[in-house]
Order: sequence, then C-alpha cells, then structure tokens
Amino acid sequence: MCRVFGLLDSRLGHDELHRLGDEAARLLQHGGPDGHAHRVFDGVLVGGTRLAISDPAHGWQPFTADGFTVFYNGEIYNAPELRRRLAAEGVRFRTRCDGEVIAPLFARHGTAAAGLLDGMFAVAAYEHRTGRLTLVRDRAGVKPLYVFADGERFGFASELPALLRLRGTAVRLDADALDRYLRFKAPFGAVPDPGAPGDPTLVEGVYTLPPGHALEVAPGGAPRLTAAGAVSPTPHDDPEAGLAGLLPDLVAGMLPSDVPYCAVLSGGLDSTVVTTLATRAGGPLTAFTVVPRTASAYDELPFARLAARVNGARLEEVRVGGADVPEVLPAVVRSLGQPNSDPIIVSTYRLFEAVRAAGFPVALTGDASDELFGGYDRFRALAHSGDSGAYRDALSGMPVSWHHSLYTAGAREHLEGVRRPDAGPWAVPGAGDPAGAAAEFELRHRLPVYHLQRVDHLSAAHSVEARVPFCRDGVTALGRSLGTDRKIGPDGTVKVVLANAAARHAWAPAEILGRPKQPFTFRLSDHLLDEGAVALGWARQVLTDPSVARRALFDPGRVEKLLAEFEERRTERLAHAVWALLVLELWLRQTGGGSL
Repeated sequence: MCRVFGLLDSRLGHDELHRLGDEAARLLQHGGPDGHAHRVFDGVLVGGTRLAISDPAHGWQPFTADGFTVFYNGEIYNAPELRRRLAAEGVRFRTRCDGEVIAPLFARHGTAAAGLLDGMFAVAAYEHRTGRLTLVRDRAGVKPLYVFADGERFGFASELPALLRLRGTAVRLDADALDRYLRFKAPFGAVPDPGAPGDPTLVEGVYTLPPGHALEVAPGGAPRLTAAGAVSPTPHDDPEAGLAGLLPDLVAGMLPSDVPYCAVLSGGLDSTVVTTLATRAGGPLTAFTVVPRTASAYDELPFARLAARVNGARLEEVRVGGADVPEVLPAVVRSLGQPNSDPIIVSTYRLFEAVRAAGFPVALTGDASDELFGGYDRFRALAHSGDSGAYRDALSGMPVSWHHSLYTAGAREHLEGVRRPDAGPWAVPGAGDPAGAAAEFELRHRLPVYHLQRVDHLSAAHSVEARVPFCRDGVTALGRSLGTDRKIGPDGTVKVVLANAAARHAWAPAEILGRPKQPFTFRLSDHLLDEGAVALGWARQVLTDPSVARRALFDPGRVEKLLAEFEERRTERLAHAVWALLVLELWLRQTGGGSL
C-alpha cells in the first residue's frame, strides 16, 4: 500500500511544484505513513507516500531506471518471475521490492508492460527523454486513481482530496453522478463521456482511470486513454478442478514475508476459503470479524467463530453499534473520497482500525467472489426471470417514489439536461444471457467504484493494505469464462463452482457451505434505531440544518417528510434513503461542494 500523485502544469515553477508535492503528500500520509518523496521536472510533479511492506528497509520510491522514474501503489505479485526474466536480459536490481521491475518493463514494452503485471496497482511512469507521463491501473480496479484534465493542466492522485488540492479550483457537482449515487449507492453505471480521460465522479471534471486502462499524457498534448493488458476468459472443462489448482497457490503467493498479516473473516464462504488457504500456506493467523453490539438478524458471529476454530485462528471481534455513527461517520466519509452509502462503511472503518491497532499492516479479504461466481440473489432472479428492470431496481437502496421527489425543481431541471446513457444491461435489451451481461456490468462498473474503492480507502485510512485473492488475474479469467448455468444451479444454488471446489477440498466447514448467503454488513434501520436512536437524532439534526436548504439540491419539506415516514414505518428502504442523504451532506460539507 502506497499512494501516488502528480501534476503537469507548464506555468508552474519548481518551487511551487515542490510545495504542492509536500501538501499532497500530507493529505495522503495515512495511506503511506512510512515515508514520502516526490520529483520535479520542467512543469512536472510526480510523487508518492509509502507503506513499507515489500523489502521495508530498501524498497523506497521512486524507482529510476532506463530513463524512467516510477511511483506506484499496490503489489506486483508476479514480480519474482519478472525479475528472473529481466535479470536474464541483463537488468541489475538493488532491492527485493516488487516495484523495482516496473521501470525496466516500461523501457522495454511501453504501455504493454501493464499486461505483464499481475497484481493490484496504480502506476505513474515518467519518461525523461520524451516528457511523457503514463498511468496504468490494474485490471480488476483494486487500486483507484483519480485524474483531471483542464486545458494544458493534468493531475492525478490515489485519493480525491489530494487531487482537489492539486487542481485548486472550486468543487462543482456532476449532476448525473449525483443522481447515480442516489440510485445505486455510489456513482457508477454511466457510459463514459466521449474523449474523457476516464469514468465520471461526483466532482465535475474529475474522473477515475478505468480498470485495465492506460492514460498517456505528452507535453502539450491531450491525454490518450487506451485499454492495457486485458486478460481473456479461460474456459475449463472442469472449472472446480481449475479453481482448486489455481487459488491455493495464488493465496500463498500473496502472503507477505516481511511484515505480519491477518484475515478479514465474516463467517461466509468467501472469507472462510481465503482464511483456510492462507492458514494452510502460512500457518495459523489472526482473523477479524465485525459484531453488532445489539441483537441483529445480520449477526454472523457463530459462523465466524466456527471458521476460526477449524483453522486454529485467533478471532478478534470488533463490536459496532448505532451510537458509533455520529462520532465515526464524518471520518468515514472523509476517507471514502466519493460518497458511498453502503451500510457497511462504518463497520469496515472500525474493522480496519482494529486491524492496524493490533499491529497488522496487511489483511486478506474475500471480496469480489460474488461478482465473479454469481453470488448475489439478483443474479439468480435475473437468470430466472430475465427482467433487467427488476435487476436495476435491486441495485438501488432508495424507493423510486422518493428518488426524484427529493430534488428541488431547479435541480431536477438541471439533471434532465445532463443525463448520460446507462451502461447497465437494462439499457441493452435482448441479451441472450441477461445474468451474464449483469455480471460483466458489475465487474466493469459496480465492483471497482462501489466495492473495491470502499475497501481500499477505508483500509488505507488506517495504514492497512487489503489484499483481494479473488481479484487475481487467473481467478477473474476463470470466473469470466463461466456461463450463468455454471454459476447458478437449477435449484437456485449460487456460486456453484466455488462451493463445489470448497466442498471437494475442505476449504470450509459443511455448516458454512450449506448456509444461505448473507451480506457482511448491518441493517441500516438497526444502525439508526439501536442504542437509543442516537444516530437517527443526529441524522435529523444534520439533514435539517439551514445549509441543506441553501444548497437548493433537495426540497427541505420532502427531506422532513422522509425522516418522519422512516420513523413511522422503519423500513430498510426508507432507512437507506435517510442514510444516503446523510452521507452526501457530510461529504458536501467537507469538500465545500454543492453547486451544480
């Protein structure tokens, strides 16, 4: 885990670029607390902060070789193989750090080097001879990278606050992205703007580099976005055997040798499999799970304890309740970068806080398995009915009847003029495999923005690197090769391939293999109503503040009515509508945004 940043602005002198480098590093220090560095060339700033995991004593950035200066965030898991190949070509290495392979690869292969890297990464490579800057992002989208392009100015950073500091202009909201946030809990699902340097964010003019893409910026030229190193689906006659022959070695190769590591264990199939394989490769470990402080239907503690016991793991139980919300949520929102209204955000923040307090800079998680292997009920429902409209509605946490009615008339009119086309499967009727089209949509759009970005930012907030075995190239290639009939059984069983492999090889106890899927999260109505409804009272105070009315985004009377209706009916959908507005309002206060 590190953080990267940079700015191209020919109008700025060295002193100003150095000052901006220091400021960006301070804003990114939590994600790289062990040191920072930056380099300034003519009109160019590139830099980063470091969380020392690979070769802690010597692996300091930047890596400079063959006319390239490289900063990167993440881990290159196939670095040992790449080092051997490069050493045979005469490259000499000074450290054991995985990132040292990147500069010689770029010198030999250009942007095609991205296709040789297997890992999670956001790379910034500056070529001294041409002055060209190249950014690349891993294929799954584990490591985020925000960018802006404004005339001859271009900037990038691993987190939005640092990028906004480099850009230095007022924050204006992207109305379409705001609407997508309310619809889908995070701003994803748009067809990218023609000629834009990436996918839109909630800030107008700021984009995220799409997963598996490269962005090249030459002096005086416009950014050029290209696909970089896609991994083709890999069909298997026996996918269970293919997964069993692949996943254990990949997990073993992700265990750090220089620092301690742990696992995140919900008690579900995915995290249990990762915990089991990590234990078999490296011995018993410590696992962390989240437990609601008050009774909840979402409490998975018995299963987490079972998975820990069969693996000889020490289980740390992180207890979270609604009373934590007023204290913690502002810090959570600040760490998220973009608003994300998944109810898991508070518990995830607390979990990684406990991970770091216990001395672990690396945590393995079971994220992304549901997207790859068909784990969501909405996939099963879509496969059965073919109703992509119902699938779209399942992605939303807010009742449709409330969604548009919350806007002021002016905001609604503005939104109608700036809507982007949808990229979801409901926008392309007649797909032969609607559930398969939905899975591809989620892997490309929802997983990086809604899920992986959240995990990355909330772990980085506590100087923890979250490693995601199900996002390894080999696993994603296998998962993407499976048709819906191989993921979802005729009886409605989900994640058939993973469950069968786990059963064959005892990756999980029978009680976990046979249990229904349950989200590693909290009921929002519990969050808002448990422990004396402290969170709800605070939410009401925030959402009825006069500043909300002054922004003229939402009708104050409709917001009041929403709060009253939730208190009366206490449904999960209404709770989510309140939560989404609360998260957004805190973000608007922190960024100074609000105008459309």
